[in-house]
Amino acid sequence: MSRIAGLIPRNNKGTPRLDAIMITRLLGTKQIVRDGFFFTENQQASAKFGSIQIVIDCSIFNADDFSTPQKKLPDAQRVLLSIRKIGIVRTLEKINGRFCLAVFDTKTNILCLGRDRFGLSTLFYTCFDGLIAFSSRAKGLLGLPGVSNELDHSFLKAAAATNYRFLDTNNSLSPFRNIKQVPPGTIVRFDDKKMQTEQFASLTIDEIRKSNKPTREEYIHLFNKAVSKRLRVAKKPIFSLSGGLDSSSVVSMAQQITQKKQTAISTVHPNKLYDEQEEILDVIKAGKANWNSVTITNPNIFEKLTKIYSSHDYPLPTVTWLNHLLLAEEAAKLGYTDLFTGLGGDELHAGEYDYFFYFFADLKKMGKTDLLDKEIEAWVKNHDHPIFRKSKNVALERMIELTDPLVPGRCLPDKKLLNRYKNLLSDDFQNLNDLLPNYHPTSDSYLISHSQNELLINTMPCCLRSGRENCNLFGMQEFHPFLDNELFEYMMSVPPEQKIRDGLTKAFARESYKGLIPEETRRRINKTGWNAPAHEWFSRNHRDDLNDLVRSRQFIERGIYNIDSVKQMISQHETIVLEKRDRPNHMMAIWQIVSLEIWLRNLDI
Repeated sequence: MSRIAGLIPRNNKGTPRLDAIMITRLLGTKQIVRDGFFFTENQQASAKFGSIQIVIDCSIFNADDFSTPQKKLPDAQRVLLSIRKIGIVRTLEKINGRFCLAVFDTKTNILCLGRDRFGLSTLFYTCFDGLIAFSSRAKGLLGLPGVSNELDHSFLKAAAATNYRFLDTNNSLSPFRNIKQVPPGTIVRFDDKKMQTEQFASLTIDEIRKSNKPTREEYIHLFNKAVSKRLRVAKKPIFSLSGGLDSSSVVSMAQQITQKKQTAISTVHPNKLYDEQEEILDVIKAGKANWNSVTITNPNIFEKLTKIYSSHDYPLPTVTWLNHLLLAEEAAKLGYTDLFTGLGGDELHAGEYDYFFYFFADLKKMGKTDLLDKEIEAWVKNHDHPIFRKSKNVALERMIELTDPLVPGRCLPDKKLLNRYKNLLSDDFQNLNDLLPNYHPTSDSYLISHSQNELLINTMPCCLRSGRENCNLFGMQEFHPFLDNELFEYMMSVPPEQKIRDGLTKAFARESYKGLIPEETRRRINKTGWNAPAHEWFSRNHRDDLNDLVRSRQFIERGIYNIDSVKQMISQHETIVLEKRDRPNHMMAIWQIVSLEIWLRNLDI
């Protein structure tokens, strides 16, 4: 892991002068190596060949596929030699791994910025005074003269009071109006006259090899490869473990590959509703890992967020990422450098509850009415909840709201989710239409299209970003075996009926994991999710802190929120929690208010 940055003159205006403080802010690290127009932490992250220079931050898992005259060349040199041989598009298509890079040709004065297909790394850029500046950190660019810290209006609306799925509906934007980011799987190309973008990696199913008969053996082989490749790159790995299928299968596969118990780490809570300790112990008792637990009782949310936000480009979107922060902090204290996770498993295997509605739409499209009725009945039986009720009418209503029957595979944005807390916003922020994504079908299957929307637009961008920024605080990096090119392409070819069956998500993965993970884990129906009892923290321990924040002059004068509506919502939340009413509380909305406000104060805005 090595942050990268650069400052490129357009029209051959010459190298700009930067003082040490400005370079430090641009790169975001104390250790700086300057190589021409580029800056990095590590000399091996940059390379030159003739007129072409490259700087790259990467973990490449298929480096052996890049043949070189010498076996032990740094990745920067491998990638640069490949670019000279087969071009930048084919080279980036070929990389299986995490990367962001810049390539500059001093002869043609062409700069190319690129980012991996899943967005595992980030790269931001801005143009000012005849210069192009880029950095791994958006905040790094704010230190440059002429670059404003004015916030993007759409970002503010999304971060303030919409579900986290709407934070990245335009993946070329950043929180700052004059700073853009390179979208995943994209090259941004600058010459002296214009800027162009080109996609080098597509998630469209038509471009993916379809397997007629996906088999357990094929899947396990690819899953084994994905974990093995990352283990070879990791220096001292530790595995994030919950009671769910994905993280359990990753640590179990690592144990099978190495024939050694791995080290796992989890957060646990006194509140049993959010504690997965019993489920986690199934994996530990099976001999898959040695276990470290991080008990979270009553964290000082306000103090913790204030401390970390100087280095975070974005506010943490949910309390899940406070869990992650405390877990990563403890893992670093124990001396570990690489955190393995199960991120991407839900998207590959169809694991979230809302995936059922897209599956039902596929069955209806295919005319499988008997199977549709059977699956809805099983869904109601397995997942009905006293607060979040399940019924055939609910299933049919959500199908209509979330899928377009006239265009096979085209999903529709969840407007209910978008507008749930719209009333909290002031009049200037009430129009949320610009946050509605325009989903393009990437398959004729609604379920497969939705999975890919989740990967690139809805859930995965903010999850990857939050995990990466948390780990960066402690000098760690993350590895996500499910976000592997080969494994992704294979799982997108698995038919919907094999991913959801008998009212159970992840049916294909469950079948494939026989003998790999404990049966109790493999057969578990309930999905707790990696959450925390923040509803109690805000209504009890941090009640005064919360009320002080929303009554502060700074908060009120921003003009983002309708203050009366916010106060009313907080009061209602306290009543629901303290009186233990059977209805949804407002913990997620309150988290967003607190997280965004503390982040803004850190910016001194």
